[in-house]
Parts: sequence; structure tokens; C-alpha cells
Amino acid sequence: MMSLKLKARRSKKGLSGAVTALILVIASVIIALVVVGFAFGLFGALGGTPTVTQVGTGTLSKVTMGNQTYYQATFTLQSTGQTQIVSASIVGTADSVGSASVTGASITTGVNTVTIDFPTSNFTPQPGGTYQISIGLSDGATVQVAVSYTG
Repeated sequence: MMSLKLKARRSKKGLSGAVTALILVIASVIIALVVVGFAFGLFGALGGTPTVTQVGTGTLSKVTMGNQTYYQATFTLQSTGQTQIVSASIVGTADSVGSASVTGASITTGVNTVTIDFPTSNFTPQPGGTYQISIGLSDGATVQVAVSYTG
């Protein structure tokens, strides 16, 4: 009777404890990598909304063409997808413009140079001062860019 029980135990097939532990460790590592990837935006292209960030510091300068004077902001944006600039305003001022005043309003994947013309009526920048520009995108996101006034 005892020998029948031993034979029954030996004939059962299954995964050993070591193989089961190895599978659990591998699954945990994969899950951790996916979580870290999403947390740090490594899979940003998989999401519907592109990530747009500024590269370096932009410039703000006063431009006169004929009898028209305006402030021109030029900066570089890095994007993980396509979007549009729909508005821009200098933070802390009443100066804001729509996409008609933006050269390079269509943002594509990669590096994009953007130029925005602001009126001179509501704002007098100080030479060497750094100013924030709030950029409104077509997907509802807002990007803050820094520009330095060069005169």
C-alpha cells in the first residue's frame, strides 16, 4: 500500500520551485520596466498626446520693419509628435497672439524652430531680462518657454 502512494507522488509532473521562482522574477522585471518607461515618458509616442519641450533658451528682440515695430521671440521646441500652436502670451503681461502671428506654428516630430511676433503696446522688456512665454497647443496642452531679451 505504501509503495502505491510513493509511485503516485513520483508520477506527478509539474514545474519545480526554482523554475517557478525564475518565471516570477522575469515577469516582475518586465512589469517594472514598463512602469518606469511610462513614468519617464519613454513610451510617449504610444500615447495620443505628444510631449513638447523647449531646447535651450530662446531670444526676444525688438524688430522694426518700415513703420511697424514689434517684439520677435525665437526659440526651439522638441516634440514627440505632431501638434499646432494656437496661442502664445508673455506671462505677466497683456501681450497675447493667435497662430497668425506664429511662424512655424505646425509642430512636427523632432526639432522645430518657432518665431512669434508680439505687439509693443503693452510690454517694455528690460535688456538682459528673461521672460516666460506660455504656448497653447491644439491638444489643449500648455508649454512654458524662456526667452532672453537682447534688445
